[in-house]
Amino acid sequence: MDFFNANFLSSPASVVVALLAAAFLFNDAWPRLSRQKKTYKLSNEPLAKSSFGSGLSVIKEPEVPEGWLTGRDVFELERRALFSQSWVYLAHRTQLTKPGAYQSFDLAGFPVFLIRGKDNQIRAFHNVCRHRAYTITRKETGASTVLGCRYHGWSYDTTGKLVKAPQFEDVPGFEKSQNSLFEIHTRTTDSGHVFVNLNAGEARVFEDSTLSALGSFSSTAGMGSSEWVTGQTLTANFNWKIGPSDRHYTGLAEQLEEQASKAVTSSLITKLVRIAKRTNKEASLSLFPSTFLYSFKDAGLWLSVSFLPASETSTHIRYDLFDCAPEMTTDEGALARTIEATMQDFVKVLEAEYKSVAGEPTDISPAMREILACVQEHAKSERARGGHILPAMHQPKGSSLFQQAEQLCKELDCSGPGSHGNGNGTASGELDW
Repeated sequence: MDFFNANFLSSPASVVVALLAAAFLFNDAWPRLSRQKKTYKLSNEPLAKSSFGSGLSVIKEPEVPEGWLTGRDVFELERRALFSQSWVYLAHRTQLTKPGAYQSFDLAGFPVFLIRGKDNQIRAFHNVCRHRAYTITRKETGASTVLGCRYHGWSYDTTGKLVKAPQFEDVPGFEKSQNSLFEIHTRTTDSGHVFVNLNAGEARVFEDSTLSALGSFSSTAGMGSSEWVTGQTLTANFNWKIGPSDRHYTGLAEQLEEQASKAVTSSLITKLVRIAKRTNKEASLSLFPSTFLYSFKDAGLWLSVSFLPASETSTHIRYDLFDCAPEMTTDEGALARTIEATMQDFVKVLEAEYKSVAGEPTDISPAMREILACVQEHAKSERARGGHILPAMHQPKGSSLFQQAEQLCKELDCSGPGSHGNGNGTASGELDW
Protein backbone atom coordinates (compact mmCIF):
# COMPACT_ATOMS: atom_id res chain seq x y z
CA MET A 1 0.00 0.00 0.00
CA ASP A 2 1.33 3.49 -0.80
CA PHE A 3 0.93 5.40 2.46
CA PHE A 4 2.05 8.65 0.88
CA ASN A 5 -0.45 8.94 -1.97
CA ALA A 6 -2.67 11.96 -2.29
CA ASN A 7 -5.73 10.27 -0.78
CA PHE A 8 -3.93 9.29 2.41
CA LEU A 9 -2.39 12.71 2.97
CA SER A 10 -5.70 14.41 2.35
CA SER A 11 -6.93 13.02 5.70
CA PRO A 12 -5.87 15.17 8.69
CA ALA A 13 -6.18 12.20 11.04
CA SER A 14 -3.86 10.17 8.84
CA VAL A 15 -1.27 12.95 8.83
CA VAL A 16 -1.33 13.05 12.64
CA VAL A 17 -0.92 9.26 12.82
CA ALA A 18 2.02 9.39 10.41
CA LEU A 19 3.78 12.11 12.39
CA LEU A 20 3.29 10.27 15.68
CA ALA A 21 4.68 7.06 14.14
CA ALA A 22 7.74 8.89 12.82
CA ALA A 23 8.35 10.50 16.21
CA PHE A 24 8.08 7.09 17.92
CA LEU A 25 10.56 5.47 15.55
CA PHE A 26 13.07 8.31 15.91
CA ASN A 27 12.77 8.28 19.71
CA ASP A 28 13.35 4.52 19.73
CA ALA A 29 16.41 4.73 17.50
CA TRP A 30 18.07 7.74 19.14
CA PRO A 31 19.55 5.96 22.22
CA ARG A 32 21.17 3.35 20.00
CA LEU A 33 22.66 6.01 17.73
CA SER A 34 23.97 8.08 20.61
CA ARG A 35 25.69 5.04 22.17
CA GLN A 36 27.78 4.23 19.09
CA LYS A 37 31.50 4.21 19.95
CA LYS A 38 34.00 6.50 18.27
CA THR A 39 36.01 4.60 15.67
CA TYR A 40 39.26 5.34 13.87
CA LYS A 41 39.74 4.68 10.21
CA LEU A 42 42.92 3.78 8.36
CA SER A 43 41.97 5.53 5.17
CA ASN A 44 43.19 8.64 3.39
CA GLU A 45 40.31 8.61 0.91
CA PRO A 46 38.34 11.87 0.62
CA LEU A 47 35.00 12.06 2.35
CA ALA A 48 32.11 10.73 0.29
CA LYS A 49 29.45 13.08 -1.03
CA SER A 50 26.36 13.29 1.15
CA SER A 51 23.29 11.58 -0.32
CA PHE A 52 21.16 14.44 1.03
CA GLY A 53 22.98 17.25 -0.75
CA SER A 54 25.96 18.30 -2.82
CA GLY A 55 28.26 19.19 0.12
CA LEU A 56 30.67 16.96 2.06
CA SER A 57 29.53 14.93 5.03
CA VAL A 58 29.61 16.96 8.24
CA ILE A 59 31.18 14.25 10.44
CA LYS A 60 34.94 13.67 9.93
CA GLU A 61 36.61 10.91 11.90
CA PRO A 62 40.32 10.94 12.86
CA GLU A 63 42.75 9.95 10.10
CA VAL A 64 45.10 7.93 12.26
CA PRO A 65 44.47 4.76 14.27
CA GLU A 66 44.23 4.76 18.04
CA GLY A 67 47.67 4.43 19.61
CA TRP A 68 49.40 5.80 16.50
CA LEU A 69 52.29 7.17 18.57
CA THR A 70 52.00 5.06 21.71
CA GLY A 71 50.48 1.68 20.90
CA ARG A 72 52.47 -1.54 21.04
CA ASP A 73 50.22 -3.14 18.43
CA VAL A 74 50.89 -0.28 16.02
CA PHE A 75 54.64 -0.60 16.60
CA GLU A 76 54.58 -4.35 15.93
CA LEU A 77 52.58 -3.76 12.75
CA GLU A 78 55.18 -1.21 11.62
CA ARG A 79 57.93 -3.78 12.22
CA ARG A 80 56.14 -6.22 9.91
CA ALA A 81 54.90 -3.71 7.34
CA LEU A 82 57.92 -1.41 7.07
CA PHE A 83 61.14 -2.55 8.68
CA SER A 84 60.78 -6.18 7.63
CA GLN A 85 60.56 -5.43 3.92
CA SER A 86 61.48 -1.83 3.05
CA TRP A 87 64.88 -0.65 1.87
CA VAL A 88 66.31 1.24 4.86
CA TYR A 89 69.38 3.48 4.75
CA LEU A 90 71.96 2.62 7.42
CA ALA A 91 75.37 4.05 6.57
CA HIS A 92 77.84 5.31 3.99
CA ARG A 93 80.69 3.12 2.77
CA THR A 94 83.27 5.57 4.18
CA GLN A 95 82.20 4.45 7.66
CA LEU A 96 83.60 0.98 6.89
CA THR A 97 87.09 1.72 5.62
CA LYS A 98 88.93 -1.63 5.83
CA PRO A 99 88.18 -5.37 5.67
CA GLY A 100 86.57 -6.51 8.91
CA ALA A 101 85.26 -3.05 9.81
CA TYR A 102 81.70 -3.39 11.11
CA GLN A 103 78.87 -1.28 12.51
CA SER A 104 75.95 -2.58 14.58
CA PHE A 105 72.36 -1.32 14.57
CA ASP A 106 69.07 -1.93 16.36
CA LEU A 107 66.54 -1.66 13.54
CA ALA A 108 63.09 -1.70 15.16
CA GLY A 109 64.13 -4.55 17.42
CA PHE A 110 66.04 -6.41 14.72
CA PRO A 111 69.74 -6.57 15.73
CA VAL A 112 71.80 -6.26 12.53
CA PHE A 113 75.31 -5.30 11.50
CA LEU A 114 77.18 -4.18 8.40
CA ILE A 115 80.68 -5.46 7.66
CA ARG A 116 83.22 -4.94 4.89
CA GLY A 117 84.55 -8.26 3.65
CA LYS A 118 88.04 -9.15 2.56
CA ASP A 119 86.75 -8.73 -0.98
CA ASN A 120 85.80 -5.11 -0.05
CA GLN A 121 82.11 -5.87 -0.47
CA ILE A 122 79.80 -4.55 2.26
CA ARG A 123 77.33 -7.12 3.56
CA ALA A 124 74.67 -7.14 6.27
CA PHE A 125 73.67 -9.90 8.68
CA HIS A 126 71.31 -10.50 11.57
CA ASN A 127 73.45 -9.94 14.63
CA VAL A 128 72.76 -13.33 16.24
CA CYS A 129 74.66 -16.59 16.43
CA ARG A 130 72.91 -19.46 14.66
CA HIS A 131 73.31 -21.70 17.69
CA ARG A 132 71.65 -19.93 20.61
CA ALA A 133 70.93 -16.47 19.12
CA TYR A 134 73.65 -14.75 21.13
CA THR A 135 74.99 -11.41 19.88
CA ILE A 136 77.97 -11.61 17.51
CA THR A 137 79.17 -7.99 17.42
CA ARG A 138 78.82 -6.59 20.93
CA LYS A 139 80.21 -3.13 20.17
CA GLU A 140 78.56 -0.49 18.00
CA THR A 141 81.66 -0.21 15.82
CA GLY A 142 84.80 -2.27 15.51
CA ALA A 143 86.97 -4.31 13.18
CA SER A 144 87.62 -8.05 12.99
CA THR A 145 87.94 -10.50 10.13
CA VAL A 146 86.72 -13.33 12.40
CA LEU A 147 83.49 -12.81 14.32
CA GLY A 148 83.14 -15.02 17.37
CA CYS A 149 80.20 -15.87 19.62
CA ARG A 150 81.20 -15.92 23.29
CA TYR A 151 78.54 -18.43 24.31
CA HIS A 152 79.77 -21.66 22.69
CA GLY A 153 82.65 -20.32 20.63
CA TRP A 154 81.07 -20.46 17.19
CA SER A 155 82.91 -18.15 14.79
CA TYR A 156 82.16 -16.71 11.35
CA ASP A 157 84.14 -15.01 8.61
CA THR A 158 83.31 -11.67 6.97
CA THR A 159 81.01 -13.39 4.47
CA GLY A 160 78.92 -14.87 7.30
CA LYS A 161 80.12 -18.46 6.82
CA LEU A 162 80.50 -20.62 9.92
CA VAL A 163 84.20 -21.53 10.21
CA LYS A 164 84.36 -23.04 13.68
CA ALA A 165 81.80 -24.82 15.88
CA PRO A 166 83.48 -26.42 18.93
CA GLN A 167 81.98 -29.76 20.05
CA PHE A 168 79.64 -29.83 17.06
CA GLU A 169 82.01 -31.20 14.44
CA ASP A 170 80.91 -34.81 15.04
CA VAL A 171 77.22 -34.18 15.79
CA PRO A 172 75.10 -36.33 13.41
CA GLY A 173 73.38 -34.23 10.79
CA PHE A 174 75.32 -31.06 11.60
CA GLU A 175 76.56 -29.15 8.53
CA LYS A 176 78.54 -25.93 8.73
CA SER A 177 77.22 -24.80 5.36
CA GLN A 178 73.66 -24.84 6.73
CA ASN A 179 74.52 -22.69 9.76
CA SER A 180 75.93 -19.50 8.29
CA LEU A 181 74.73 -16.18 9.66
CA PHE A 182 71.38 -15.03 8.25
CA GLU A 183 72.37 -12.61 5.50
CA ILE A 184 70.34 -9.50 4.76
CA HIS A 185 69.76 -8.00 1.33
CA THR A 186 72.25 -5.16 0.94
CA ARG A 187 72.57 -2.48 -1.72
CA THR A 188 75.46 -0.02 -1.92
CA THR A 189 74.72 2.73 -4.43
CA ASP A 190 77.29 4.27 -6.75
CA SER A 191 77.44 7.23 -4.37
CA GLY A 192 78.27 4.94 -1.45
CA HIS A 193 74.97 4.90 0.45
CA VAL A 194 74.29 1.51 2.05
CA PHE A 195 70.71 0.21 2.27
CA VAL A 196 69.37 -3.03 3.74
CA ASN A 197 66.15 -4.99 3.28
CA LEU A 198 65.28 -7.62 5.92
CA ASN A 199 62.85 -9.61 3.79
CA ALA A 200 63.89 -13.26 4.13
CA GLY A 201 62.62 -14.00 0.63
CA GLU A 202 62.97 -11.92 -2.48
CA ALA A 203 63.41 -8.23 -1.68
CA ARG A 204 61.49 -5.50 -3.42
CA VAL A 205 63.20 -3.92 -6.39
CA PHE A 206 65.29 -0.93 -5.39
CA GLU A 207 63.46 1.98 -6.99
CA ASP A 208 65.12 3.85 -9.83
CA SER A 209 63.63 7.09 -8.51
CA THR A 210 65.61 6.67 -5.29
CA LEU A 211 68.81 6.03 -7.22
CA SER A 212 68.16 9.11 -9.34
CA ALA A 213 67.50 11.25 -6.28
CA LEU A 214 70.65 9.99 -4.58
CA GLY A 215 72.67 10.69 -7.71
CA SER A 216 71.37 14.24 -7.83
CA PHE A 217 72.00 14.72 -4.12
CA SER A 218 75.54 13.34 -4.42
CA SER A 219 76.27 15.71 -7.27
CA THR A 220 74.97 18.68 -5.27
CA ALA A 221 76.96 17.67 -2.20
CA GLY A 222 80.12 16.99 -4.19
CA MET A 223 80.63 13.84 -2.13
CA GLY A 224 82.99 12.07 -4.52
CA SER A 225 85.79 12.22 -1.94
CA SER A 226 83.70 12.12 1.24
CA GLU A 227 85.29 11.23 4.53
CA TRP A 228 83.43 10.39 7.74
CA VAL A 229 84.09 13.05 10.39
CA THR A 230 81.92 12.25 13.39
CA GLY A 231 78.69 10.61 14.45
CA GLN A 232 76.98 8.63 17.15
CA THR A 233 73.69 7.05 18.18
CA LEU A 234 71.47 8.85 20.66
CA THR A 235 68.43 7.31 22.34
CA ALA A 236 65.43 9.49 23.11
CA ASN A 237 61.89 9.22 24.45
CA PHE A 238 59.58 9.80 21.50
CA ASN A 239 57.91 7.76 18.81
CA TRP A 240 60.14 7.49 15.73
CA LYS A 241 57.45 8.90 13.40
CA ILE A 242 57.80 12.31 15.07
CA GLY A 243 61.27 12.71 13.52
CA PRO A 244 60.91 12.56 9.71
CA SER A 245 59.48 16.01 8.89
CA ASP A 246 60.56 18.86 6.60
CA ARG A 247 60.03 21.43 9.33
CA HIS A 248 62.40 19.51 11.60
CA TYR A 249 65.12 19.66 8.96
CA THR A 250 64.84 23.44 8.91
CA GLY A 251 64.83 23.51 12.70
CA LEU A 252 68.02 21.48 12.78
CA ALA A 253 69.72 23.98 10.46
CA GLU A 254 68.67 26.80 12.78
CA GLN A 255 70.15 24.98 15.77
CA LEU A 256 73.39 24.49 13.83
CA GLU A 257 73.58 28.25 13.32
CA GLU A 258 73.00 28.89 17.02
CA GLN A 259 75.67 26.41 18.07
CA ALA A 260 78.12 27.77 15.50
CA SER A 261 77.82 31.25 16.99
CA LYS A 262 79.03 29.83 20.33
CA ALA A 263 82.14 28.13 18.91
CA VAL A 264 84.20 31.31 19.10
CA THR A 265 87.60 29.62 19.41
CA SER A 266 87.27 27.22 16.50
CA SER A 267 88.83 27.83 13.12
CA LEU A 268 85.73 26.17 11.70
CA ILE A 269 83.30 28.97 12.64
CA THR A 270 83.09 30.19 9.05
CA LYS A 271 82.46 26.71 7.82
CA LEU A 272 79.69 26.09 10.36
CA VAL A 273 77.99 29.40 9.66
CA ARG A 274 77.91 28.51 5.96
CA ILE A 275 76.28 25.22 6.99
CA ALA A 276 73.43 27.02 8.68
CA LYS A 277 72.85 29.28 5.68
CA ARG A 278 72.44 26.31 3.34
CA THR A 279 68.74 25.59 3.92
CA ASN A 280 67.33 25.35 0.39
CA LYS A 281 65.40 22.27 -0.71
CA GLU A 282 67.92 21.40 -3.42
CA ALA A 283 70.39 20.38 -0.72
CA SER A 284 68.13 17.98 1.19
CA LEU A 285 66.73 14.52 0.55
CA SER A 286 64.26 12.39 2.49
CA LEU A 287 64.71 8.62 2.32
CA PHE A 288 61.69 6.54 3.24
CA PRO A 289 60.88 5.57 5.89
CA SER A 290 63.10 7.28 8.48
CA THR A 291 66.18 9.08 7.14
CA PHE A 292 67.07 12.48 5.76
CA LEU A 293 70.28 13.67 4.16
CA TYR A 294 71.34 17.30 4.20
CA SER A 295 74.03 18.79 2.00
CA PHE A 296 75.89 21.94 3.00
CA LYS A 297 77.57 22.52 -0.34
CA ASP A 298 79.13 25.87 0.54
CA ALA A 299 80.75 24.32 3.59
CA GLY A 300 81.75 21.09 1.87
CA LEU A 301 79.84 18.94 4.39
CA TRP A 302 76.80 16.68 4.41
CA LEU A 303 74.83 15.14 7.24
CA SER A 304 72.69 12.00 7.57
CA VAL A 305 70.12 11.56 10.34
CA SER A 306 68.12 8.34 10.80
CA PHE A 307 65.27 7.70 13.22
CA LEU A 308 65.34 3.99 14.05
CA PRO A 309 62.56 2.83 16.37
CA ALA A 310 63.58 1.05 19.57
CA SER A 311 60.01 0.68 20.86
CA GLU A 312 56.69 2.45 20.52
CA THR A 313 57.92 5.26 22.80
CA SER A 314 61.69 5.37 22.25
CA THR A 315 63.91 6.01 19.24
CA HIS A 316 67.55 5.60 18.28
CA ILE A 317 68.76 8.69 16.41
CA ARG A 318 71.82 7.91 14.34
CA TYR A 319 73.63 10.92 12.90
CA ASP A 320 76.81 11.07 10.84
CA LEU A 321 78.68 14.05 9.43
CA PHE A 322 80.86 13.76 6.32
CA ASP A 323 83.44 16.11 4.84
CA CYS A 324 83.67 16.43 1.06
CA ALA A 325 86.95 18.32 1.34
CA PRO A 326 88.76 16.59 4.23
CA GLU A 327 92.09 18.24 3.50
CA MET A 328 90.54 21.57 4.60
CA THR A 329 89.39 20.34 8.03
CA THR A 330 91.92 21.27 10.73
CA ASP A 331 89.92 20.80 13.92
CA GLU A 332 87.64 17.78 13.74
CA GLY A 333 87.32 17.68 17.53
CA ALA A 334 85.69 21.11 17.66
CA LEU A 335 83.42 20.17 14.79
CA ALA A 336 82.36 16.94 16.53
CA ARG A 337 81.55 18.77 19.77
CA THR A 338 79.51 21.40 17.97
CA ILE A 339 77.47 18.83 16.05
CA GLU A 340 76.91 16.74 19.19
CA ALA A 341 75.61 19.76 21.13
CA THR A 342 73.31 20.62 18.24
CA MET A 343 71.90 17.10 18.05
CA GLN A 344 71.35 16.97 21.81
CA ASP A 345 69.26 20.13 21.60
CA PHE A 346 67.44 18.79 18.56
CA VAL A 347 66.49 15.63 20.46
CA LYS A 348 65.07 17.74 23.33
CA VAL A 349 62.85 19.58 20.85
CA LEU A 350 61.47 16.29 19.50
CA GLU A 351 60.88 14.90 23.00
CA ALA A 352 58.98 18.06 23.96
CA GLU A 353 56.87 17.83 20.82
CA TYR A 354 56.03 14.20 21.55
CA LYS A 355 54.85 15.12 25.05
CA SER A 356 52.76 18.00 23.71
CA VAL A 357 50.67 15.79 21.42
CA ALA A 358 50.01 13.32 24.25
CA GLY A 359 50.45 10.42 21.87
CA GLU A 360 47.45 11.24 19.68
CA PRO A 361 48.19 13.87 17.01
CA THR A 362 45.34 15.88 15.53
CA ASP A 363 47.22 16.14 12.25
CA ILE A 364 49.96 14.14 10.55
CA SER A 365 52.84 15.19 8.32
CA PRO A 366 53.24 14.09 4.68
CA ALA A 367 55.96 11.67 5.84
CA MET A 368 53.54 10.12 8.32
CA ARG A 369 50.91 9.78 5.61
CA GLU A 370 53.30 7.73 3.49
CA ILE A 371 54.09 5.53 6.48
CA LEU A 372 50.39 5.16 7.21
CA ALA A 373 49.65 4.09 3.64
CA CYS A 374 52.21 1.27 3.84
CA VAL A 375 50.91 0.14 7.22
CA GLN A 376 47.37 0.14 5.83
CA GLU A 377 48.36 -2.02 2.89
CA HIS A 378 50.09 -4.60 5.05
CA ALA A 379 47.21 -4.69 7.54
CA LYS A 380 44.83 -5.32 4.65
CA SER A 381 46.96 -8.26 3.49
CA GLU A 382 47.02 -9.71 7.00
CA ARG A 383 43.25 -9.47 7.29
CA ALA A 384 42.87 -11.30 4.00
CA ARG A 385 45.29 -13.99 5.16
CA GLY A 386 43.80 -14.23 8.63
CA GLY A 387 47.08 -13.84 10.52
CA HIS A 388 50.37 -11.99 10.82
CA ILE A 389 52.69 -11.81 7.83
CA LEU A 390 56.35 -11.86 8.92
CA PRO A 391 58.51 -11.06 5.90
CA ALA A 392 61.76 -11.18 7.88
CA MET A 393 61.24 -14.69 9.25
CA HIS A 394 63.77 -17.29 8.10
CA GLN A 395 62.85 -20.94 7.76
CA PRO A 396 65.21 -23.41 9.49
CA LYS A 397 67.57 -25.44 7.34
CA GLY A 398 69.65 -28.54 7.93
CA SER A 399 68.84 -32.19 8.45
CA SER A 400 65.73 -33.27 10.34
CA LEU A 401 67.92 -35.00 12.93
CA PHE A 402 69.80 -31.82 13.78
CA GLN A 403 66.55 -29.80 13.88
CA GLN A 404 65.13 -32.31 16.37
CA ALA A 405 68.21 -31.87 18.56
CA GLU A 406 67.82 -28.09 18.39
CA GLN A 407 64.15 -28.32 19.34
CA LEU A 408 64.99 -30.59 22.27
CA CYS A 409 67.52 -28.06 23.52
CA LYS A 410 64.90 -25.31 23.39
CA GLU A 411 62.36 -27.43 25.26
CA LEU A 412 64.89 -28.13 28.00
CA ASP A 413 65.15 -24.37 28.45
CA CYS A 414 68.94 -24.18 28.10
CA SER A 415 70.50 -21.81 30.58
CA GLY A 416 73.36 -19.46 29.82
CA PRO A 417 74.03 -15.98 28.50
CA GLY A 418 71.82 -14.97 25.62
CA SER A 419 69.53 -17.99 25.80
CA HIS A 420 66.48 -15.90 26.61
CA GLY A 421 67.50 -12.43 25.59
CA ASN A 422 67.45 -10.98 29.08
CA GLY A 423 69.65 -8.05 28.20
CA ASN A 424 72.60 -10.17 27.10
CA GLY A 425 72.18 -9.96 23.41
CA THR A 426 68.68 -10.56 22.10
CA ALA A 427 65.14 -9.38 22.58
CA SER A 428 62.86 -11.39 24.83
CA GLY A 429 60.14 -13.58 23.38
CA GLU A 430 60.17 -15.51 20.14
CA LEU A 431 62.36 -14.24 17.34
CA ASP A 432 60.29 -13.29 14.32
CA TRP A 433 63.18 -13.62 11.90
